[in-house]
Amino acid sequence: MKKLISIVLAIMTLAGLMIPVFAGAETAETTTMWVNCSNGKTLNVRESANGRVLYRIECGTRVEVQNKVSAPAGWAFVTVKGQKKGGYVKTQFLFDKKPGKYEITERDDNFVDVTPYNVTALALNDKTDKSVGLRTKPNKVYKSIRRLTAGDVLQVVAEGRTWSRVVDPTTGATGYVANDYMVRQ
Repeated sequence: MKKLISIVLAIMTLAGLMIPVFAGAETAETTTMWVNCSNGKTLNVRESANGRVLYRIECGTRVEVQNKVSAPAGWAFVTVKGQKKGGYVKTQFLFDKKPGKYEITERDDNFVDVTPYNVTALALNDKTDKSVGLRTKPNKVYKSIRRLTAGDVLQVVAEGRTWSRVVDPTTGATGYVANDYMVRQ
């Protein structure tokens, strides 16, 4: 009887080990992902892992991960619409959903210094009980220096496409506010 139980357990163990093998056989050829770099810079697409840079792609770009192409741990082989060649990218910058407008960190070189001018903070989505954050970096995932109240006055010192660098006269802190949530006085 012990021999029979040992044989059954051995068969069950082998069957359990084979399930991932069979499941892997059904892996899709490609997976759609999106690029998002926390520093707002472009992502290098390389000839090989840590190899020569072929081209760079912007945050928010859609890529197709080629699941059938072997890649070292932490890397994926991707193809990008409009590019003739695919290449390797670090997987830490790939996400399964498209980043929102305020989830892409704006690059430092996107900001243009301006003659300072005052703006008034707006409520979040026209709801006076919801406020927008004065952020440490130009991305909504970064820490809020403080929550602004609709009507708070700020001073814009540099403008970007999505965010502006501002000085908060209440605290003296410099931070970032999304342009959509400010109106010039």
